[in-house]
Amino acid sequence: MKFLKLLAQTILYIIIVLNLIFIVVIGKIAASIICEELIYKILIIGDLFAILDIGEFVNIIVFALLGMGFGMASALLPKYAQTKTSAVLLIILVPILFSTSAFVKYNYWVEDFADRENISFAKAEEITNSFLQKKVNAGGFFGFYSYTAQFPVLPTKMSEITKIEDLEKKVKSDFISLGKIAKLKPEVVYGLLASGSWAIRFFYFSLAALATVYHFHLGQAQVFKWFQPAPPKFPPIPPRFKPPANKPLMPSSPRRVRNH
Repeated sequence: MKFLKLLAQTILYIIIVLNLIFIVVIGKIAASIICEELIYKILIIGDLFAILDIGEFVNIIVFALLGMGFGMASALLPKYAQTKTSAVLLIILVPILFSTSAFVKYNYWVEDFADRENISFAKAEEITNSFLQKKVNAGGFFGFYSYTAQFPVLPTKMSEITKIEDLEKKVKSDFISLGKIAKLKPEVVYGLLASGSWAIRFFYFSLAALATVYHFHLGQAQVFKWFQPAPPKFPPIPPRFKPPANKPLMPSSPRRVRNH
């Protein structure tokens, strides 16, 4: 009987975890699509929003939900495995789920390249992979992730790939112009350009991790609060006798002492 109960609770835990993963993935993909289709296309500030990757602020919501769900679902597991099992799963899942938006951006880039060149997605993927391989010695998503960390602008045409050096120089020149306004030296601007994307990613990942951990413990505390046994109820203690406030106390008569 105990085994069947444990099996049922474990299956329910797995179902809840799968649903949480699905919700987080959908939330991340939806936020990425909204940003790519609307926010990042706004004139002037759209490019700035894209560089700052503001769509990643959705991490606060989706990873808080993930942590809360894991914390509450962990009550279904045996006490010795509640925290450890959920912690191991979260350590594996959080980085993978965090990179979902980057994967969406990669697909958007390849699709945009295919549309502009009027070629198939597979052909566009082959060309972009070759480009990434030359630039960062890695193709596909990992090459895209590494290249965009070093350089925020991607070529969307074959002509831009062949003249990528000119494109990079133009973007660097634009950043240097902005740096002059802020009175920054070119060396500082190049340093910010090289490390800025990694810093932004680290910031958003830290937000995701902190939101997950905090709400995981919050979920556990909430479940403990719900299922904490109620304190025993004792009958009320009767109040001590008190004379009415408007009735004076009768003076007690002095006791007589008998003479022997």
